[in-house]
Amino acid sequence: MMQYIGIPYLNRGRKFSGCDCYGLVMLFYKGELGIDIPDVNADAKSPRRSFAAYLMEISRHWIKTDARKYAVVAMCANENHPQMVTHFGVMIDEKRMLHTYDGVDSHVVEISHASVKNQIKGFYRWRT
Repeated sequence: MMQYIGIPYLNRGRKFSGCDCYGLVMLFYKGELGIDIPDVNADAKSPRRSFAAYLMEISRHWIKTDARKYAVVAMCANENHPQMVTHFGVMIDEKRMLHTYDGVDSHVVEISHASVKNQIKGFYRWRT
């Protein structure tokens, strides 16, 4: 788990040397669960395209669940588009998630924390 903490943020990054929020989810799922989740081309700087990609991805591969280990957290984190999902994290247990965003290396935060609590729109698990 420690190998995912401190990864530098890099827009569209998909490697341990740098990744964005969805890239971090992809790395985590591959490393912890052996699952290659497809890239959705999500980009917080293009929220409309991100939201459309998110909806397509959710309908094909993800099932709504509760806050549990390995669930992907979908968040509305763009101030200019407060109702669009533009950010993702992954639960490391029932109370904490791993995520990264522009200017902040990957880290763990409690989902009850004021910085993320009101942005969470749902939790999803990979369809097996």
